[in-house]
Amino acid sequence: MPRLALASAALAVAVAACGGRMPPGQPGDGQVISGNERFGWDQPAGDAAELATFRYAFYTDNARTGQAAAAGFACTCRLPSMSSGTHTLQIAAFIIDAGTVRESARSSSVTVNVR
Repeated sequence: MPRLALASAALAVAVAACGGRMPPGQPGDGQVISGNERFGWDQPAGDAAELATFRYAFYTDNARTGQAAAAGFACTCRLPSMSSGTHTLQIAAFIIDAGTVRESARSSSVTVNVR
C-alpha cells in the first residue's frame, strides 16, 4: 500500500483549484467560481505505469461525486455540477486490489463559492 500512501500525501499537499484566474471571494467564502472550471493537482508516481494504476474519487461537501482517471502526472478533472453557494472540495486516490477498492485519505479541503 505504499503507492497509495504516497498518492495521499501528494494530494494533501498539492490539491488546488486550477488556473489561478478566479476572482477572489468574500473573506471566508473561498474562491468564487462559475462551476465550469477544472480542478487540478500534481500527482507523483514512479513512472507512467504506476500512475496508470491510480484512480481518483472527487468529494463535494463530503459526498463522493464521481471519479476521474489520471491524465498524466499533472492531473485535472471537470468539477461536478454544484448548486450556488459555498462548497468544500477534496480528492482521494484509490486503486482496485483484487476487486476491493482501497482508497487513500482525502486531500486537504479547497473551499469554493459557486455564483
